[in-house]
Amino acid sequence: MKRLALVLAALALACGGPLGWMPGGKLDGEPVDTPIGDWSFASKTEKLQLESDPADPYSVNIWFVTEGDKLWVFAGGGESSTWAKHLLADPHAIVRIDGKLYPRKAARVTDTAEIAHVEQLYLAKYDYTRDPNGVFGPVVFRLEAP
Repeated sequence: MKRLALVLAALALACGGPLGWMPGGKLDGEPVDTPIGDWSFASKTEKLQLESDPADPYSVNIWFVTEGDKLWVFAGGGESSTWAKHLLADPHAIVRIDGKLYPRKAARVTDTAEIAHVEQLYLAKYDYTRDPNGVFGPVVFRLEAP
């Protein structure tokens, strides 16, 4: 069992990011510094990789939704999600989609209408609805240009 854990850890380090459900470190890829006016090119992508905590990079695979120039991620574990804690402490993040790196700044969404809209986008893309009676309250981040 230890050998399997070591192999998986080595694979995670070698791939320049998270591996499946296992978090990774610093993302590698081609930096993109031009503003994104429309994220529709990413609409068919199931998950993006999100890197948080620039001082000690931590990356995860995560569902996301877009609309026009807006990009959102939803912390299913609420404020207890490691990456959500990181973004609440330091909003600087990097998003990787199709091997390209997009610097972002996370803004926590508190507007209930915007949260409801993001939930509808998640429902349309993933057929996913948050359990309103769930343990964790919604933590939604809009990932904006820095």
